[in-house]
Amino acid sequence: MSKGCFAMNTYFFGDIHGNYFALEAVIQHYRQIQPDSVYCLGDLVGWLPFGDKTLTRMRSLNLPTVAGNHDLMVAGLFSDHPHQLDRMQASAYNSGLLSTLPGALEYLLSLPLSIETAEMVILHHSPFHLPGPGMTPSITYFNYLDEAVLLGCLEAWRSFPKKLIFSGHDHIPTVYELLETKGMPTLKDVLIYKPDAGKSLTISLNPGSRYWIKAGSVGGPYRDDVFAANSVLLDSSAQTLTLFRIPYTLVHTGSAASGSCGKSLLPKS
Repeated sequence: MSKGCFAMNTYFFGDIHGNYFALEAVIQHYRQIQPDSVYCLGDLVGWLPFGDKTLTRMRSLNLPTVAGNHDLMVAGLFSDHPHQLDRMQASAYNSGLLSTLPGALEYLLSLPLSIETAEMVILHHSPFHLPGPGMTPSITYFNYLDEAVLLGCLEAWRSFPKKLIFSGHDHIPTVYELLETKGMPTLKDVLIYKPDAGKSLTISLNPGSRYWIKAGSVGGPYRDDVFAANSVLLDSSAQTLTLFRIPYTLVHTGSAASGSCGKSLLPKS
């Protein structure tokens, strides 16, 4: 597990999935903001057939990055759910594509499952579903954060040593706030914030609360049907979180496409 320093302004993005057009938009966005630190939440590859371009670009940036389930499936560490035939086909294609790049698959396998700083943990999905010491991860460790999964995490979350959890995976930008409670927390003690379509959202952090931030997806699929790259900024001085919706143009075979045209090039789920 990697260690880092707590920075004043920290930027997070992930779930690129081979969409190098969206990745470039996010890179330009954080360069304009000039944060102190930038972290990638995993799933550099998978889905779209441009994993070689996104992986090469990400390796050139040398950002702290955690492994996502698609990264590990493409690298051959474990297989997907049997019913996910489209994802398995995309993983197989990208695995073959990346096998032509020296060290690419080894790089994906070298990524840590989590990174810790003084006040936060950074990972692809959930700190409460990581494999134990000496155990190899599998696709079963990467379920979506639905109501049942969230409910099952509340007791562990209340006593979790980090105030902030930053992750991706769910492809819906969301901030979950666990209020300070004396007794056993319930779902009524969790406030949920989501940005509107095409708009950023800034929330203030309460000293007694804990936060689980799902950054959304840079490259899709966009499970909330909002065609925009998603990212998050933590301003630890102002004690705020901002969820960004970043527009971009999806270019394909020499022509530009966005909106409904661009969506047609992305997988549905």
